[in-house]
Amino acid sequence: MTATEPAELHKLFAAAINDKDADTLLALYEPAGTAVHLDGSTRTGETALRAMVDELLSTIEHIEGETRKVIVSGDIALTSAIWHARVATPDGGTEEAGGTTAEVARRQPDGTWRWTIDAPAF
Repeated sequence: MTATEPAELHKLFAAAINDKDADTLLALYEPAGTAVHLDGSTRTGETALRAMVDELLSTIEHIEGETRKVIVSGDIALTSAIWHARVATPDGGTEEAGGTTAEVARRQPDGTWRWTIDAPAF
């Protein structure tokens, strides 16, 4: 699935995480995009984003969230959401995590929207 409006990106992100759908999750990012991983490291480019997506899917058991704000200027959008997740811990348990995001999305030539910058705890 693709986002036809920037506000749809957060809903599609949560659905892809909860469905363990790596391809849909990766398609929410521009191939040369940059994302901050939950550990604070920065991932840029399709290969690094794919590795991050695989890590997210193995770590996040369930996520919920909602869009807080979307500001659009032409083909660029600033988006933000709040999220809460149950994440696996190294000892085999789980813990609750959450945050407030900030992202920059860009309208693609086909009219869909993808993130070019993603920070999950901004």
